[in-house]
Amino acid sequence: MNKLEQVIYQFRNELGSDFISTDVVGMDGISIGGGSLNPNFDAADISARFAEVMKLAVKISTKIYIGKVDENLVTTDTTYIVSRFLGDGQYYWVVVVSSNATLGTVRMLMNEFAPQINDAIPHDAIPSAPAAVAEAVEEPKPQDKPKQDKPKRNFWADAAPKKEDNSDDNAMKTFKYP
Repeated sequence: MNKLEQVIYQFRNELGSDFISTDVVGMDGISIGGGSLNPNFDAADISARFAEVMKLAVKISTKIYIGKVDENLVTTDTTYIVSRFLGDGQYYWVVVVSSNATLGTVRMLMNEFAPQINDAIPHDAIPSAPAAVAEAVEEPKPQDKPKQDKPKRNFWADAAPKKEDNSDDNAMKTFKYP
């Protein structure tokens, strides 16, 4: 068992019975370590699909200037899927736990184990990240031109003015006595 697998094994033991799967994945969607204890759970499929999710998260955060992506959380009726970048963003870590897990505990353990997992990645084998992803992970570019302020319109401006009829007659017509 290599160092990465040892750290993942320790993490899995800390989570206990709520653990479903964990993988350390390159931005190409290929897992370099991890897996699932459940033979019916396809960890390789999650790894590949979440590579696209993480790329999209970076792209969106860059385009709308909301800062660097910290983590991504997907909740379903049975699971929590937490994914976050490791180190310089060439790899990410995805953890799948049951919905009975305490999300705060999962995040705390991920914070605790992330440096160890990043150190365990064989850095001599790290491929260079695609240019678009590497740029987007670094820092968003400042806007070239500021957004143009649109004049605010009165929401009711296009509504037809009400006629000034006798309000008592109107009330009698609309209100029905029992």
